[in-house]
Amino acid sequence: MLDFMEADRAFLAEQDAKILDLEAQIAALQSSISELQAVKQPVQQRLDSYQYPVLTLPNEIVGEIFLRFLPPYPEPPPLTGILSPTSLTQICREWRNIALSTPALWRAIQVDQAAVTTYEWLRAEYTASLLHLWLKRSSPYPLSICVVDFDPSTPLLSILLHHQARWEHFEATCKNARVLGNPALDAPMPLLRTCSFHFTTELSVGPKRSIFQDAPLLRTVSLDECGTLSVALPWSQLTSLNLRCLYSEECMSIFQHASHLVHCTIDLWDGSEAPQGDDKHAQGDVVLPRLETLVILSSSDTDPEFLSRIIMPALLHLELPEVFLTWPEDDPVPYLKELLAKSGCQLQELQISYASAPESLYRSAFPSIPSIVLP
Repeated sequence: MLDFMEADRAFLAEQDAKILDLEAQIAALQSSISELQAVKQPVQQRLDSYQYPVLTLPNEIVGEIFLRFLPPYPEPPPLTGILSPTSLTQICREWRNIALSTPALWRAIQVDQAAVTTYEWLRAEYTASLLHLWLKRSSPYPLSICVVDFDPSTPLLSILLHHQARWEHFEATCKNARVLGNPALDAPMPLLRTCSFHFTTELSVGPKRSIFQDAPLLRTVSLDECGTLSVALPWSQLTSLNLRCLYSEECMSIFQHASHLVHCTIDLWDGSEAPQGDDKHAQGDVVLPRLETLVILSSSDTDPEFLSRIIMPALLHLELPEVFLTWPEDDPVPYLKELLAKSGCQLQELQISYASAPESLYRSAFPSIPSIVLP
């Protein structure tokens, strides 16, 4: 019995010694930790007091930097992804607040209606929620709207149409001109300045539909043949016009009403038979008293008398293929002299594409034109 007790006492003494040794080690470690913390503290204080230069900028400057991250207005960024302004809201709380309080970041909106169908209800709901957010965040700024597969009757487009009083720039790709018959396009658009339509299906001629008649600031329009045959725009107030894939008579019928044009680009349709429609085969000359720039992109099979029927007294820049100047003879100089004399303009720049005549011929024949370019 006494041996038992003696052994227990010896065991306890051994454990006490170990505990004392561990406590001594712990005390040494705590002392080391305190020393390290004392060394660390001033370094941490320096780091805590440091501010990254970008975070010291005024919010207005950061907002301007954010705007440079996006495509130049009115070109729209994507609704989602790394190139969307939504990515700026995911960096830190301060940047998120700045992005959400900068309406200009959200004023250019692009919707790909073709990629959001009624069968993809979840995606449609998500896109609708994004549209509501962007429209709210961009208020009260004017809007730039770009729509692929434009159809005003769809739910997504109806969201945008509720804000059409804020539309400043509008670009749409449409399957056909029938979608423009929606009465929503009759509503006033007091801020609209530019519009562009591109139609993706074959031409179907029907009664013309008057659109954007209550858009007093509209000045720039881009249309193809389907658009010009299907819609009636306030031509008389336009100053810039881009006409794609049109026959010469279709252009002439528009020019009769577009007396305020300053800039015009035309891509004339190749071929000799123009489709029948309203105001075809316009007779006589057309005067465009303010036209300063005329660019013709066609290269063959066009109406050779087209240019001779347009009088442009203010013309400064003329760009066209040489084929327009080689009628009724191969030498382009006489015809061009006749055109310029008829208009009485002081041309400053002449650019001739697909030229067979040498540049020296033009320079010697037209010494009063400062810039003559043959690409």
